[in-house]
Amino acid sequence: MKSLFDYIFYRVYRAYKKRDAAPEIYATNVLSLMQFFAVAAVFIALQLFLDFPFPSTGFFAVIILSLLGINWYLYGFRVDVNKFENRWGTEEVDKRKIRGWLVVVSLIALIMFPIVLGILKHNLGLI
Repeated sequence: MKSLFDYIFYRVYRAYKKRDAAPEIYATNVLSLMQFFAVAAVFIALQLFLDFPFPSTGFFAVIILSLLGINWYLYGFRVDVNKFENRWGTEEVDKRKIRGWLVVVSLIALIMFPIVLGILKHNLGLI
């Protein structure tokens, strides 16, 4: 799992390295956002099958702030991008494109999952 997080961080880092002097901030935030929406998706999916009260906004605020702190500690301060560059810098172009699209599609899917379930449940009453 750490390797997946490393790869997502590295790809976002490389994308922002061309545009900004501190790309680790953006990469850390995108990684934390993806992790947060994955945790939220698990809670939402569990709530569909098990009847329990949905956690409060404060609970999710603690989760996102914890993820930001942990990721900033792991990637913002102590990251060795050269290690990632050595590992994934020589990726084949086709693999790099496919994996890049997978990162983007997974981010969109993680964000859309709670939105779509909310619309289906609360607006349309289908769930």
